[in-house]
Amino acid sequence: MKLSCRIPLATFELDVDVSFDARVTAIFGPSGSGKTTLLDAVAGLRDIATGEIEIGGKTLFSSARKINLSPQRRNIGYVPQEGALFPHLSVRRNILFGAERSAHAAFANGIGMEHVLEVLEIAHLLPRPVTKLSGGEAQRVALARAILSRPQLLLFDEPLAALDVGLKEKILPYLARVRDEFAIPMIYVTHNVTEVLTLADWVLVIRSGRLLAQGAPKETLTSGRAVREILEEQLENVFTVTFIDSDKAAGRSRVCLSSGAEIFVPYVAKVGRPTFQIRVSADDILVGIQRPEGISAGNILPGTVRAVDMIDDQALIHVDAGEDFCIRLTAGAVARLALDAGSPVFLIIKTRSFRLL
Repeated sequence: MKLSCRIPLATFELDVDVSFDARVTAIFGPSGSGKTTLLDAVAGLRDIATGEIEIGGKTLFSSARKINLSPQRRNIGYVPQEGALFPHLSVRRNILFGAERSAHAAFANGIGMEHVLEVLEIAHLLPRPVTKLSGGEAQRVALARAILSRPQLLLFDEPLAALDVGLKEKILPYLARVRDEFAIPMIYVTHNVTEVLTLADWVLVIRSGRLLAQGAPKETLTSGRAVREILEEQLENVFTVTFIDSDKAAGRSRVCLSSGAEIFVPYVAKVGRPTFQIRVSADDILVGIQRPEGISAGNILPGTVRAVDMIDDQALIHVDAGEDFCIRLTAGAVARLALDAGSPVFLIIKTRSFRLL
């Protein structure tokens, strides 16, 4: 996809020129940085001063060639923050609205209604009025409607922003299923690091209308001072793990990282799939230079420091412990432990510090 546009805004000018090709591309940055404006430009909902937008070889907008396809002709599905369902229609009619407006065959790209309902687990909601849906249910219905329009691209404008933490963690796996089940590229706007690391293959970081960085999410979001300043307190490590077994009495489950290392996470009663994702905050990992003994933490992982990035009185420590971990420490802790690239360390992580997605 080629995305080049200049849009004058009230306090700054959005000026982005980038090309990317990924299943899920996240547009990440603080509030007011121009993320939604950029998304609206792709959808044809925002005027562009100059630029060009191209998806899959099809030009949607070109100021030089005077091309500007209407939103209806762009074949793009859009899922806004609040879902924007039609309150006078049932769930079924809302979902079918997307299919009826599609110019494609009923099962184009293998996308059929039963499959979509199964992936999003909303078949039981079909008879309900949308006014009786929870926030998470409404977002899944809005997503089903967008998918059944058989778009060439799905756009998400912070779809989890209005949900509480518990609902966000329930909806994220559904978004991951959509990514994995349907061959539809996505652009996902968010200011939440966990959502980027969980869903995206590529990330564009913008601030005040300018592209600060782009690349693979984990490397991009932990590299470069300007990018790290955006992260503030929300820095997460997200891993895909394989379930091994559970011990209800101990309140924990044993899982395997892709490196083969086994760790303990909070108890999982039932696992629908053998693999799932977990996350742990960069602030919830302790670092030792000797293997600790007689401690309550359930996980001790040996590793090697790859890099130490100092940011004022804080430091980001990058550790290879079979997986790449990012840990936030104080500058004083780094000095006391004499940490530098190549230092052998032990990562100490409580079982309950891991969160399941």
